[in-house]
Amino acid sequence: MSEEWITGGGASGPGWGGGDEAAGMPGIRVGPRARARLLADEGVRVLLVGDFVLEHGQERALLRAAAEGRWAELTYLPGSYWVVADRGGRRFVCGDLSGFRSVFHAGHRPGTVWSTGARRLADHCSAAPDLAMVAARLAAGPEHWPHRTVYDRIQAVPAGSGLLLGGGAGPELVDISGIEPTLTLAQGAPAFGQALEQAVHGRMRAANGPVGADVSGGLDSSAVAILAAQVGEVRAVTYADDFTSSEDLSFARRAAAHMCVDLHVGQGGPGELPFGWSREQPVTDQPAAVSLTTAQHALYLRPVAGLPLHLTGHGGDVVLDSCSAAWIGMVQRGERKEARRQVTNWARARNRAPRELWRAVTRAAGTGHAGALQEAASRVARGEVEARRPGVWSWCHVGACATWLTPSGREQVAALLSAAAGQTREESRADLVEQETSLRLVGADARDTVALTAPWRVRQVHPYLDNQVVRAAFAITPVERHGVNSFKPLLSTALPSLPAWLTSRQTKGSFTRQLTAGMVHHQRELAQLIATSPLVTDGPLDPTLALEALADIGGHHAPALYDLQRLVMACQWLAICRHNGIAGLEPAC
Repeated sequence: MSEEWITGGGASGPGWGGGDEAAGMPGIRVGPRARARLLADEGVRVLLVGDFVLEHGQERALLRAAAEGRWAELTYLPGSYWVVADRGGRRFVCGDLSGFRSVFHAGHRPGTVWSTGARRLADHCSAAPDLAMVAARLAAGPEHWPHRTVYDRIQAVPAGSGLLLGGGAGPELVDISGIEPTLTLAQGAPAFGQALEQAVHGRMRAANGPVGADVSGGLDSSAVAILAAQVGEVRAVTYADDFTSSEDLSFARRAAAHMCVDLHVGQGGPGELPFGWSREQPVTDQPAAVSLTTAQHALYLRPVAGLPLHLTGHGGDVVLDSCSAAWIGMVQRGERKEARRQVTNWARARNRAPRELWRAVTRAAGTGHAGALQEAASRVARGEVEARRPGVWSWCHVGACATWLTPSGREQVAALLSAAAGQTREESRADLVEQETSLRLVGADARDTVALTAPWRVRQVHPYLDNQVVRAAFAITPVERHGVNSFKPLLSTALPSLPAWLTSRQTKGSFTRQLTAGMVHHQRELAQLIATSPLVTDGPLDPTLALEALADIGGHHAPALYDLQRLVMACQWLAICRHNGIAGLEPAC
C-alpha cells in the first residue's frame, strides 16, 4: 500500500494503525510519505495532507473558516489534498471533489473510525468483501451506490462531501462542491485555463527538477505535458504495441517534438498484453482497471522511476467534455426544441437515425433517476435483461454481467438497485448526475493506481482532478462543454496557446483490439480465474454463460468484451485478496 494515507477517529479518540501521529491532532496518524502541514490557533487545528499551494496570509483565513464551521472553504487551495479540522469537540474530515483523495468510515467502539484507504479500514474492522455488492457493480455499474464500498460495514464519504464527527450526533455529511453550472463556454473558459495552468505550473515549481509526463498523443495528456514544459524539464513517456493506435503514437511524437524533448516509447510484446497478472500484486481498495495492465505500465513508466512526480491526463475526458446526458438535461429543463435540434444535427453528422436517438433522450428524461433504477431492479429480478447498450447515455445500463447471475444473485442485485432508487435525489438533472458520477469513477480509478505504481517509485499526479480545475470546468453548463461540432472545445478556448494541430484533433485511439488480443492470449488462465472465483464458489455468479462468451471472445461474442473485462477485474481482485488473507475469504487450495 502507498505510504500516503491518514487514519483516525473522533476529535478526542485514540489513533489506530501505523505511521506517525500528527502533532497537535489527537487520534490522527499519517503515512510516512504523506506531505502534511498543521495550522493551529487557540481551539482550532487544521491539517492539510497532499499537494497544495499555501500562500502567505492564507493560514489565518483557513483557521478562521474552521473556527466558524465554514468547512467547504478549507478545500479551495490549488492542488489535491485532504483536510482534517478540529474545533470545539468536532472533527471535520474531507477529501476532494473527484474522490482521488477519498475518505471511508465505519462504526467501531467507542465511536466512528475513518481512513483514507478502504482496505486499511476493512483490515482494522475485520470487514470481509461484500460479494453481493461486487456483483451489483458488475451488473449495473458502480455509480449507483456512492455511500457503499465493496466491504461489509465500510462506508464511503461520497466525493464532493466531507465527514463531520462529534457534537453528540452520528456522522454527518457536508457538501463541499460549491459548483453552480451557469456559465457559457466563453464566460468560463479563461478561469478554467488559469486553474489548469496553475495546477501544472505549481507542481513543476515545487518539483524543482525534471518530472515525468504521459504523452499518449491524446489531447488531455499532451496539453498537460506542454504546459509543464513551459516552466520546467519534462521526461515524456508512452506505450505502444502491435494493437495500439499508430495515429496516437504519431501525435505523441509530434507533441514531444513541439516540447523539444525525446519521447520514451515502451514497446510492448506478448508479455505486456492486458489481463496478465500476479497474485503478488498489491491489493487495491477495490477491483481496479489498471491491475489488468500492470506489465504495460511497469514497462513504459520505467524511465520516470524516482522522479519527484509524474503528470497524467487522467480526468480530462470528464472535465473537458460532457456527453449526451446534456441533451436529457435540456429536455428536463424545458429546452426541448433546442435539444432536438442538437440531437438531429449530431445524428445526421454521424449517419445515425435521429428519431431513434431522440426517442431514447425523451424516454430517459421522462423516466428519471429513481424510476430507471426501479425499472432496472425489476428487470434483473425477472431475468429479462437487454444487454445491448442504448444509443445515448442512460440512468442505469444493466449489462451482460446481469445475465450471468444465479437466481439468488439476481435477487440480491435487484434488492440493491431498489434500495438505491429510494436514496436518489428528487428531480435529479441527468447532465449534472452524469458529470458527478463520471468524475467519481475517474477519481476512484486514479486512486486505485497509487498502490500499484508505488513499488515502481512512480508518483502520479492528475491536474485535471484538482478541486479548482474541476470547479472551473463544472461552472460551465454541460451542454456548452459538449463537443457537438468539435472535440473538447473547452481546451482550445481556454488555452489558445496550445498548437492548433493538437486541439483540432477529432479522433481518439481505441483499446478494443489490444484488450481482445490480451483476452485471447490469456484465455485459459482467465477461464480458471473465473471458475474458481468466490463470486462462483461462494457467491451470486453462474459462470456458464460468461465462460462461453470468453471462449468466443475473438468471434461474434466480442460485444461482451467490456463486461468480461469488468468480471475478470473483480475475479482477479478477489483472488489477490484471498492470497493476502483478507477477512472472509478462505485461502485457495
